[in-house]
Amino acid sequence: MKKNMAIFLLLLFGLWPATFGQSAQEIAVVIKVKGIAQVKSADGEWQPLVNGRRLNSGDMIKTEEGALVAITFTDDKSMLKIRSKSQIQLAGERDDVGIKKRLLMTIGQVWAKINPKGAGFRMVTPSGVAAVRGTEFYTIVDSDGKMSVIGMTGAVAVYNKADSVLVTPGKTATIERGHAPRLTDTADFEPWAEDDDTADSLEIEFKDAKGGKKRLRLKYQE
Repeated sequence: MKKNMAIFLLLLFGLWPATFGQSAQEIAVVIKVKGIAQVKSADGEWQPLVNGRRLNSGDMIKTEEGALVAITFTDDKSMLKIRSKSQIQLAGERDDVGIKKRLLMTIGQVWAKINPKGAGFRMVTPSGVAAVRGTEFYTIVDSDGKMSVIGMTGAVAVYNKADSVLVTPGKTATIERGHAPRLTDTADFEPWAEDDDTADSLEIEFKDAKGGKKRLRLKYQE
């Protein structure tokens, strides 16, 4: 499945530049929306989030109860899955290596799989920061701003002004506002992203040279 997903994404982004054109602000694309989710640009209003939506730096996403959103970054195919009742904001700055990615997370749960060959990724929350090069991990932020980072592969540096810890597989870092991070063994956590069958197809609506609406469906197979 992972190999086929990679082939699918290579096909998608191989077609992307010629078919649609990509602005300097575009940093990611939505590959799955399950349930009700919304997106808001820096100068716009909340609107429904749909498959194929191109995301710019500064865009905000929020998910309702039972929803799930999967997105992939356009430079290195790093992927995020955003669980229900979450709110995040994407930020990215392009350089010669790729997109320096930053995710501002207010509340909710996010699974991240970051390409080690990319330009880097930071998860910023009310209580601390998680910085990675290439790894797989979960982040949970509750209504009080408490942050938990659960390591799955690789290592994640979790820190705030008080201190820092390194999260490796089987470990969890927890930070509360104004307190140093604590590192413990992971307990009672089920990796929900592994059970998600992220879409085997993606339908994108675009306009042709005459302004007519067209639909392109990309599909990969087992």
